[in-house]
Amino acid sequence: MILVTGATGQIGRLVVEQLLKMNVPVRVFVRNEDAFKDFHHVLLEVAAGTFEDKNSLENAVKGVERLFLVARDNPDQVVQHENVIKAAERNGVKHIVKLSALGASKDSPIALMRWHAETEEQLRNSKIDWTFLRPQLYMQNLLRFGDSVASNGCFSTPMGSGEFALVDIRDIAEAAAKVLSGRGHADKIYTLTGPAAVSYEDIAKHLSAILQRPINYNQVTQKQFYETLLEKGFPSWRAYDLAYIAEAYSNNSNKLITNDINTLLNRPSVSIQDFLNDYRVNFRDKA
Repeated sequence: MILVTGATGQIGRLVVEQLLKMNVPVRVFVRNEDAFKDFHHVLLEVAAGTFEDKNSLENAVKGVERLFLVARDNPDQVVQHENVIKAAERNGVKHIVKLSALGASKDSPIALMRWHAETEEQLRNSKIDWTFLRPQLYMQNLLRFGDSVASNGCFSTPMGSGEFALVDIRDIAEAAAKVLSGRGHADKIYTLTGPAAVSYEDIAKHLSAILQRPINYNQVTQKQFYETLLEKGFPSWRAYDLAYIAEAYSNNSNKLITNDINTLLNRPSVSIQDFLNDYRVNFRDKA
């Protein structure tokens, strides 16, 4: 049995779908037991609870051999993950696959990256086999700009002229399912990237070609972006991380391209052109 935490999240849900396609028994850990009522599969079990409710965690991990560890980004996630790891240790879970991030470091200026590093250390110090999946920034983050592109023909970010090997979460989920259901992945780190590093100016050019109209990339400062997010009601930690995320990458690691997805999936990772084409409707005027 494989337990998937954070199963209602964008990656967690895709991991569940992938595992069920492979006919692997899956238990999902969710806050609301009705969260998967639209899924009808004989190999799917639902365990309701929270990361803070240790009794529900104990029930969720019973009989589980492998666990996919992911939660919604939040300031309490290190403690939440620690609760899961301890419950897993007590109940004989053999392997935990953690969704981490490229740039995870205790010294990072980005809180999320520090939190990922702390949980990685907890797993290294545990009695459980571990695998870390460290993806680059998600291509799906670009969908946040859909309305702006559709209405104004432009999008704004604080990423400057930097190039990033963005990765499709569909690739991440499929890779996670392969690791969870396979063998030989214990104590390994997989860095998941797209096939090429692209700038946001490149992305604007690709969108222009796909939508057949000019799309512009407006560079804004990190401070401007941060203040805009605060005005929209984002928590200060989240606004800071989103505005200054480029600071998480040192020594040009933002441009790092690996073959890990190719190795795990026996195919190339999704390109930015294919991603934007797949999601082109999100960038078109809905009128």
